[in-house]
Amino acid sequence: MRIWSGCMANKTVIDLLEDFSFRHAKIDQENERRMKNDAEIMKLEEQKRALLAEKLKRAFLAEDAAGFDGEIAELGRRQDEIARAKGLLIPYACPACRDTGLVGRKYCACFLREVYQSIYGAADVDALTESFERADMSVFDGEKELAMGKTQRALAELAYGICKKYVDAFPDTPRLNLLLRGKAGLGKSYLLRCVASAAKKRGIDVCLIRAGELFGAFFRHRMGEEMPLSFLQDAQLLLVDDLGTEPMTQNVTTEYLFDLLNRRLEAGRHTAVATNVDDLQGRYGERISSRLESRECAVLMLDGTDLRLRR
Repeated sequence: MRIWSGCMANKTVIDLLEDFSFRHAKIDQENERRMKNDAEIMKLEEQKRALLAEKLKRAFLAEDAAGFDGEIAELGRRQDEIARAKGLLIPYACPACRDTGLVGRKYCACFLREVYQSIYGAADVDALTESFERADMSVFDGEKELAMGKTQRALAELAYGICKKYVDAFPDTPRLNLLLRGKAGLGKSYLLRCVASAAKKRGIDVCLIRAGELFGAFFRHRMGEEMPLSFLQDAQLLLVDDLGTEPMTQNVTTEYLFDLLNRRLEAGRHTAVATNVDDLQGRYGERISSRLESRECAVLMLDGTDLRLRR
């Protein structure tokens, strides 16, 4: 099962909108063809055309033609009802936007998911198998007490509990952001995916992206490529995994990360970050560390033995 795209495609937002438009038109054309082959539906179509012609005639003569709209709409409703009853219509993949990518003047959730995956290389949240319900706390050591005064399992249970409450309360969370800290192999990525899965189930617009892909998008934007960053800034819930594994690039790393975090804080957007960097200020500077470790952020610490060594 493919969860991460692995690399960013050379897709643009316009490309994706055109893809959606093509999908919508293809289904519409096939449904129209099927309906034209049904005598009962076509009889109603003839009645609609007659009413429309009469409406146009009256409008031309400056006579009242408003009463025809309701009759025409009712005939259309009956056509759709018959088509559904006979199983003639191919359903849209997304009933909300009818595969157009737009609901009113806003982007549909299905379109945003494709933007995150195709343009930024983010995870396919629909394909995630991790969840709070399936999380097995027995993989964490419950015997040895750590320096923090708790066992590895107790720390994990605390972190999982806070993260679950965070999603359950969204968007009215006690703290705006989450910061998951700890060395590699302690389950931070798994926990972040649990958050993503739970958010998806609740209908939250969520983007789960690894630091490598995130900073790749930053770099391409810096180089002048058509790489919009507004979708990352506006996502309801942005989850950044493995912060600190990305290469440090002059005029990109700290500048772009600060801008993203700052914009999201100012807009009241929720962000969760997982990192194994001990000294955030040393790596990114005070401006970024102050935003990652601010009063708006719940800092969760995972500690103990690398889970991969326990298997």
